[in-house]
Amino acid sequence: MEPSNMPMAILGSPDMVRWGLMILFIAIAIGCLVGAVYGSQLRRRDTQLGLRAVLLTNGLWLGFQALGLVTTDEALSSAIYVAGLICGLTGVGAWMYFISAYTGRSYHRNRRYRGLAASVYVGLLIIKLTNPIYGLYVSTELQQNPYTHLVVEPQLFYWVSFSLTYTLVAISFYWVIKTLRQSPFPSGSIGTLAVLALFPVIPRAAISTLPTEVLPPIMLGLSFEPIGVTAFLMGVLAFVEKPFRQFEQSARSKVFEDAADATFVYDTDGRLVEMNDQAQQLETDAAIDFGSIGMFEHALSPVGRLDGTDAVPIEINGATRYFEVTADQMATGAEVVGTVATVRDVTERRARKRDLELKERAMDEANVGITISDPTTEDNPLIYVNDGFVEQTGYSREEVVGRNCRFLQKDDKDQLALTYLREAIAADEEVTVELRNYRKDGEQFWNRLSVTPLFDEAGELVNHVGIQQDVTTVRESQRKLRAERERFELLLETTDEYAFLTVDEGGLIRTWNDSAANLFGYDETAALEMPIQDLHTTTERGAGRPDRLLQQARHAGEASDDGWRVRADGSEFYADVRYTALRDDDSNVEGYALIVRDMTEQRRQRRRTERFVEESEDVVNIVDPDGTVTYTSGSAERVFGYEPDAIVDKNLFDYLHPSGREQAMEAFFSCVEESNSITTECRLRSPDGDWLNVEVRYRNMLDDDAIEGMLVYLRDVTEKKKRARRFESIFNQTFQFTGLLDPDGTVVEINDAALDFGGFDREEIIGNPFFEARWWTHSEAVYDKVQTAIKRAASGEFVRYETEVRGGDGLATIDFSVKPVTDDDEGVSLLVVEGRDITGQQQRSRHLRVMQRVMRHNMRNDLGKIRGWAELMSEEADATERAEQFERVELILDKWDSMTEKMKEITQVLTLEDDELATTASGPLVEDIATQIREEYTSATVLTDGIDDESIQVPTTFRRAVYELVENAVKAKETATVEVIARSDDDWVEISVTDDGPGMPQMEADVLESGDEDPLNHGEGLGLWMVRMIVTQAGGNVLPELTTDGTEVRLRVPSA
Repeated sequence: MEPSNMPMAILGSPDMVRWGLMILFIAIAIGCLVGAVYGSQLRRRDTQLGLRAVLLTNGLWLGFQALGLVTTDEALSSAIYVAGLICGLTGVGAWMYFISAYTGRSYHRNRRYRGLAASVYVGLLIIKLTNPIYGLYVSTELQQNPYTHLVVEPQLFYWVSFSLTYTLVAISFYWVIKTLRQSPFPSGSIGTLAVLALFPVIPRAAISTLPTEVLPPIMLGLSFEPIGVTAFLMGVLAFVEKPFRQFEQSARSKVFEDAADATFVYDTDGRLVEMNDQAQQLETDAAIDFGSIGMFEHALSPVGRLDGTDAVPIEINGATRYFEVTADQMATGAEVVGTVATVRDVTERRARKRDLELKERAMDEANVGITISDPTTEDNPLIYVNDGFVEQTGYSREEVVGRNCRFLQKDDKDQLALTYLREAIAADEEVTVELRNYRKDGEQFWNRLSVTPLFDEAGELVNHVGIQQDVTTVRESQRKLRAERERFELLLETTDEYAFLTVDEGGLIRTWNDSAANLFGYDETAALEMPIQDLHTTTERGAGRPDRLLQQARHAGEASDDGWRVRADGSEFYADVRYTALRDDDSNVEGYALIVRDMTEQRRQRRRTERFVEESEDVVNIVDPDGTVTYTSGSAERVFGYEPDAIVDKNLFDYLHPSGREQAMEAFFSCVEESNSITTECRLRSPDGDWLNVEVRYRNMLDDDAIEGMLVYLRDVTEKKKRARRFESIFNQTFQFTGLLDPDGTVVEINDAALDFGGFDREEIIGNPFFEARWWTHSEAVYDKVQTAIKRAASGEFVRYETEVRGGDGLATIDFSVKPVTDDDEGVSLLVVEGRDITGQQQRSRHLRVMQRVMRHNMRNDLGKIRGWAELMSEEADATERAEQFERVELILDKWDSMTEKMKEITQVLTLEDDELATTASGPLVEDIATQIREEYTSATVLTDGIDDESIQVPTTFRRAVYELVENAVKAKETATVEVIARSDDDWVEISVTDDGPGMPQMEADVLESGDEDPLNHGEGLGLWMVRMIVTQAGGNVLPELTTDGTEVRLRVPSA
């Protein structure tokens, strides 16, 4: 809200008007400061802050306006005017903050809106402060009529600011009007005073529409906006303070104020900004300060853990009351603007709930189903079922309440117990029956149902209480027990394998079945009353073994024995005997039951198995989970040279070579934990100190009653490993690249020469597609061709061709072939790939052909020229002309001489073998070339960079290549500036030569980049061709770039 004091001639007494306005502005400014102090009586803190800010900024604005009426200096008056505008702009923001808080809105707490307001404020502030420089806001002029004041001419940004300001003011008045209409309090006085805020609109409109002659001079001052705003606020504070505070109260949510819960509102900094009357009462009664969210958490619980499920005890007036505490974040869009915490007194509700929970818990936690039905309602429906019923039947409460429980029988209605149940219910009597019922999923179960009628005080039947027990397991146990008894009785009478007998506590035989008679040869008459000791051998009787077995059964409940028993005829047989103590109802031992099984045949079979193990090529061991050997087969002596007893009770891993011990232990303990079978390889020490290669297979048999340990099979594979190493030696010692592939191209094996050439680790190649290796991925054509070759070979065809591959030192050419290997059925089982490096041979042949072609071409052309000039010289009489013609011939001969020297240099490079390509530091090499060029071509400028880095190594042949490029540049332009830079990264070393000359011909650039020799038919191009030849011989490439400012050529080779 900014003054727009348009120039006009207004009649009146200038001094009186000026001093009157000064006194008015100062008085109102003082009133604003007083009102700011008085405004602290408002209840809400953010409303207080907004009101104070509005009064202070308006007071300052009026103060600057009064000061502007005193000064007569135009520059000072303009500065005072801008200061007042800044206060006015600040006042607009304060007004919006105040109205948002006063009307109960949260825009003033929203960070997004505050950030937007701050950005607009700073932008307008910059425009106003820079107005004296750019004049984008207003232009000013000090005018004396009707009194000394500053005349303002609005510019573009004035109207932008004006429109924004009055739009915001209109929005704020909409909020005020809406709040007044919704308030239950009389709003006439506040509405009347609100009109005062619009008072400056009247004189402003009058100044804009009426003739200046009819307006008094004071009208210009009264059009100042702060007068209206201040009049409204001072009016409400001085005259209608109570309604003003009532409207502040009514602007808050009625639900918030009238809520039974104590409610606290905290801002994002954790400060308390609002609480209702209930919250104030709680703060007073509990003597707790809830002024910050930290204090709230300390008194109750951390806000992050509040979910309303736990009651918090608080001492109030000497008694403990329980409160339910919840906290929720307030957000506008995605931005959190505060926290609302509510505290609800749940003491009485908690007591009632605990009482109900105790009663319901008694029924819900019962391990039986409990139902209550209503016989006063038609069909006696269920009105309650407990958790036990839900768990038994699989039906939810919602599915069964309101239905008669006969649905549990489904279609199984023909049960005698149902008749008993109906008769008892009809007679109002208690009844217990067992019914076949069905769960929701259709599964049958036996239900022992007890129904009890309940009567009221008048003797009227009101409910039936049903107790349901799932007795399926009991009935099943009874059924199994009967079946087991029947089977056992049948077994005693029919089996020939097991003998059954019982003895009394003194060891005398009391029962004897037919199998016992057949096994021992005694009939029942002879066996009864016989001491059990008579069935043992003389040796065992002498050692007291029979008595010890009975004693063990008496104390442990059972005993077992594998040993020899004696028949009636004196013969012996091997038997498995199990003893079980028989006890009476008081758990006193009254005898023993014995089951005897003839193990003669089983023992014979076991001996055969042991013999097989002893003669096996594997050494079988039983090992405890900690690695201790508890058994070693006799084959240990034949296979490894160890006596079995020498290994037993030793730790297996002490015999393993340290290099493979950790891997063997990892496999062993993994098998112990995961109960699987694992195979690994390691080396085992022999008795004479040699190391044998062994294959180890672990098998977890810890749960097997017969073994109860880890089975470890050891197999000597020393000879097998030797054969494998011989194959690998032959495979890897060849200088050719050799590999084995599956028919689909997966690498099975690759030799060391191929890995060294590519700079690969074996793990990068084995098990992956051959054509995906970096040998082939530098070119799409090369990649496609090797894939095609593998497919053709997989179909049975032998494929061979020359191709380009990428190695660790750059690109190379190889003679490559793929050969299929077929099995007995003529199917392709493997592919053999081979490659022979022919890079040097191919390059030298190609380079020699190029030189020969260039030499022939130039000789033909130049000999024709020499012949022509010779004929002219023979006919020319003038000595001067003959001398010029001879100079031309001499130039041709000089070019031949230069070309011959160039060919010598190329031949020297061609004759170098790969292992003769020594390297040197790039810095001294570049600086040496620069020095030589500077001496030979004094008009040229040669700059260098990167020459101090001694770590950048390049082939020594690079000197010829770099010198050729620099010399070409200075020859093309006598005053050329050439820059030579050496740099490197992890993969490449690069030397770049950049000049500002006329640019390299496109044909020569093509020769450098692609190596295309077809257009190379003249001697001048040999030097550049030699540059590419040197770089490619080192495994690198050349990258020329032609621009309007000159040429850049980059020589790149793989870093060492």
